[in-house]
This record gives sequence, structure tokens and C-alpha cells, in this order.
Amino acid sequence: MRGLWKNLGLVAVALALGGWMTPGPTIAAEKVYEFKISVDTVPNHPRNMGLVIFIEELQKRSGGRLVPKYYHSAQLYKDAHVTKALRTGTVEMAVPGNWVLEGFDTSTSLTMLPMFFGQPGKITEDLIDGEVGKAVNQSLEKKVGVKSPGRWFELGYDQTWTRNKKITKMEDFNGLKIRHSGGSNPEVRLNALGASAVFIAWPDVPMALVQGTVDGVCSTTKSVESAKLYEAGVKYGVNTRNFNGYYVPLVNLKFWNSLPADLQKIFMEVWNAVVPRQREIARKEQVEARKIMESKGVEFYDPSDEELAKWRKHILPVQDKQIKDLKYDPALIQMAKKALGM
Repeated sequence: MRGLWKNLGLVAVALALGGWMTPGPTIAAEKVYEFKISVDTVPNHPRNMGLVIFIEELQKRSGGRLVPKYYHSAQLYKDAHVTKALRTGTVEMAVPGNWVLEGFDTSTSLTMLPMFFGQPGKITEDLIDGEVGKAVNQSLEKKVGVKSPGRWFELGYDQTWTRNKKITKMEDFNGLKIRHSGGSNPEVRLNALGASAVFIAWPDVPMALVQGTVDGVCSTTKSVESAKLYEAGVKYGVNTRNFNGYYVPLVNLKFWNSLPADLQKIFMEVWNAVVPRQREIARKEQVEARKIMESKGVEFYDPSDEELAKWRKHILPVQDKQIKDLKYDPALIQMAKKALGM
């Protein structure tokens, strides 16, 4: 019996030592958060290029705890429909154009108002990255019920392109039929410049140019080059800087609130760190597109800041009615005017 107790005692000591020498209870693996990102542009688009950088950095910084599933080329939704999908939770993240969001919150189209026409890029960028941009994000979060994690990606300036008439002064707009991308602000701006504004869906633009339905089109340099509109009759480009297009990051609120505080912090830090890199890509793409257009025989005219300021002064009288009709927040308008020195 004494031998039995001795052996049992040795076993007990061994078990005790084993418990002391080995780790305690196994720590459960940290939860992984998968989420879908939907955009309707193709992989070589500046927005998509920025998103790829964001996804790679986010997975790295989160140690694999955040796992984005990236869907491009409208595999899930077109931008026009993605905001509703965000609200219902069928997609967790999207980065739609600010012009698309106007129907949900007018403040998102602030940069399309006449006071932004022809403004130098740095002025618009500083305004969007400052208190005005923060106020727009907060308004959007409240009205749509989403989380906006930070600053906006950039598309580039909407410019003016024509078939047979080179625009070098404001009077050259008179009588021209020019296609715009939709919305009240572009229409009012073109009409104020003396042109006739025509809305035509982008896929139908080449045929409209070939058939002479329109004399010109408003769009970014990259978009015009990608669509090869020089083959549809575009011969001239004028850098009117009608407005700068932006893409607004939006996250489904239920998903955002499900993230631990440390992951929310990482998410916002990574997003805002990627924004300058995406904007650099977007600007480079616009510059390269111009070179291609010039190689195809398209002639450009670059009005000076002073000249564009005169054109802006000419169209500004229509702005007050726009602000009233579209019900812009008066406080936001005042913030923007102050930032622009108006």
C-alpha cells in the first residue's frame, strides 16, 4: 500500500510540474471580420487602385483580423444603387462618387456649386480635408445612417470637350449643345455659360458625338481618353475645372459598430494614410491621359486662374437660387464661402 501511495504521489508531483511548465488555458483565436467592398469601376481605375492599397495595408495592420472582399466592375452593385445596399447591410463598404450621393444628402455635391468653378486644386483639396469636409461627412452619416471613416478619394476635374469649335473665351460657349453627367448643378452652370445643357448616359456619348446630337461633352480627361472620344470627333479640350469629383468612403453602421475599438482605429488610420497615395495616382492618370489625347491630335486650351475667376464671377449669380432650390445647409454654405475667402 505504501508503494501505491508513493507512486500516486509521484504522479501528482509530475502533473503539478507539468501544469506549471506548460502555458495556461489556450487563448481563443481573435475574431476575424470579413466584409464586402463594392465599386462599379474597373481594376485600372484610380479609385480601384487606391482600394487595393487600402486592402493590403488594412490586412497587414490588423494582423489579418480585418479581411475585405473586393468586388469591382459592378459585380455587386452600381454606384447609383450601392448606398441603399449599404443601409440594408447587403454590402459593408462602398466608395461612391459625391455626385451620386446628392439624392441622399445635398451637401455631398457642394463642390459642384458655381463658387468652385475654376478653383485651383489645392484650394478645393484643403476645403474638403478641413472642417467643411468633416461637416459633410457628419451630415451624411446622420442622414444615411452610415460611418464615413475619413477623407475622400479623388477622381479629378470635370473638363469641357468639343468637336468643331475651340473654346478660348467664355463667349465661345454660346449656342453649343454640351452633354453633362446629370444633376442640377452641371446643367445650371452650362446654361449660365451660354451653352445648352444636355444629359446623355455615358455609354451613349460616342454615338451622340458622331451623329452631332451634341457639340461637346463634360467629363474628366481620363474618362474621355479611356472612351477614345477622339475617335468619336472630339478635337478640343479646355481645362475649365468645372468641379473636382470625389469618392466618399462609407461603411455600414451595424458592421462598423461590431468592430472593436482598436480595429476601428486601425481602419480609420489606414484609410486616411492611403488617401494621399490614391490622389497621387488619380492625378498621374489625368496627366498621362492628356499626353495620349495630345498624341491623337486633340488641342488643349488652359485658361489662367485669373481668366477662370472672371468666368466664375459671370455664373455666380445663379448660385443663390441653386442653394435655395436644392436646400443646402446655410451653415455649411457659409463655412465653404469663408474657406474660399468669399
